[in-house]
Amino acid sequence: TGCYSAQDGPLTLSSSQTMQSNSGSGAEEPVEIKTYPLPEENVRANIIYVPSPSTGGFWTCAVFNAKTIQAYDPATKTAYFPCYQAGCKHNDASCTANFGGVISGLAEYRGNFYAMVYYNNETASAFVTRPVSGGPLQILASWEPENENEECRCGFYGLSFGKAYLTVSKETYATEDGQAVAVKEEYSKCSLDLETGELVEYMTDEDGYLPYMHGVWGDVAVFQDWYADRPDGTPVKRDGSEDYNFRLYSKNLRTGEEKTIVDVTENFVWTADPYVSWGQYTVYQVDRSIYVYDMERQTAKEVFTYDQDWEQYNYSIMDGHVSAICGTEDRCFAWVIDVTDGSVIELDTLGGDVMPFSVNYECNDYFVGIPHDSNNGDKYYISKEDYYRSNYDAAFR
Repeated sequence: TGCYSAQDGPLTLSSSQTMQSNSGSGAEEPVEIKTYPLPEENVRANIIYVPSPSTGGFWTCAVFNAKTIQAYDPATKTAYFPCYQAGCKHNDASCTANFGGVISGLAEYRGNFYAMVYYNNETASAFVTRPVSGGPLQILASWEPENENEECRCGFYGLSFGKAYLTVSKETYATEDGQAVAVKEEYSKCSLDLETGELVEYMTDEDGYLPYMHGVWGDVAVFQDWYADRPDGTPVKRDGSEDYNFRLYSKNLRTGEEKTIVDVTENFVWTADPYVSWGQYTVYQVDRSIYVYDMERQTAKEVFTYDQDWEQYNYSIMDGHVSAICGTEDRCFAWVIDVTDGSVIELDTLGGDVMPFSVNYECNDYFVGIPHDSNNGDKYYISKEDYYRSNYDAAFR
C-alpha cells in the first residue's frame, strides 16, 4: 500500500467527518475526512472552471473564445450570468459578465475579477479587473503589436500577495507557402503590483523558452526548468527520451537568489498533472517518495513513500491533499495524503487500471472531473467528502 511521514502546516480546517480508511492492512481504522477552503494566495488563473471564494462555486466560460462568464453553484445546480442589469444581452463590456475581449485567463482574488483578454482580432492583450460585486472594467496593463505581422498574446499565471504574475509575449510572423510561420518569439515573465501598477520583469526568454512556474508565495516562486544542465555540464533539451531531465528550483524574485530543490542527479519522477501547487506548497517525486516543498519556509518534507516500484506514477495537490497514483497496465492504486497532519486515505479504484473519477478542478466543497465510465467526456461534479469516501456514484452533472 504505502507509508508516510507526518507533515505540519498552517492550513485551516473547513469541514470534517470520520470514515474508514481503505489502507489494505486488513484492519479498518477510523480516519477523519478533512476538506479545506481555497487558498487566499497563490491563486491560479484558469478559463474553464475558475473557483469562486465569494460564491462557493465556479466561474465558467460557456464556449471557447468567450468574452462573458457564467456562475455555477454545484450545491443548487444552477447557472447564471453575474450581471445585475435588467434586459442585458451580455454582449459588451458594459455588462458585468463581459470582459471586453476573448478571455484567456481569469481569477477571483480579494473580491475582484482579474483577467487577461485578447482583442483586435486576438493580436493584442489587456490585463483587466472589475469588482465581483459589479462595476466598470479597468485596464491595468495592455500590449499591442507595432507591426501587422506581430501578435501580443500574453499569459496570466495567477495572483499572490498583491501581485499578478504574467507572461508578456510578442511573436513575429512571416508568410511561407501561404502559411504564417513564426520567425521571432520574445517572452518575459513579469509581476504587476495591483496597488501601484508597477510592472517588473524578472525573467526573459532564452531561445524562445521560459521555465514553467509551479507556484509563488511572497517573494519566492518555484519553477520547473527543462534546460537544466547534466552533471557533466552539457545542456539537456526536450528531445525524445530526455524529455524529463530538468531542474526544480526556487527563486527569490526580489533578490534573484536561486535554490535547487531537485535536479537530474536524482531520480525525479515526472507528473502529467498540472496541479502541482496549492497555497504555499508544491509537490514533486523522487524515486518512490513524494515530497512537499513549503515555499514560505523553503523546506521540503517527505509525505508519502510507495512500498514497491511501479510502472506508472502520477501525483498532484489540491484541497490541501497530495494525490499519489501508481500502477501497471492492469491495475491502478491511489491515495490522498493530508499535508497538515500526514493522514492517509486509500481510494478505491474498483479493481480497474485507471482512476474511476479523474479530478480536474476544485472549489471549496466540490471537485470537477470525468468519471472513467462516462462515454460523453462531459465534466461531472462530486463533493470532496464523497470523493474521499470513493463514493463515485454520487457524481452529478
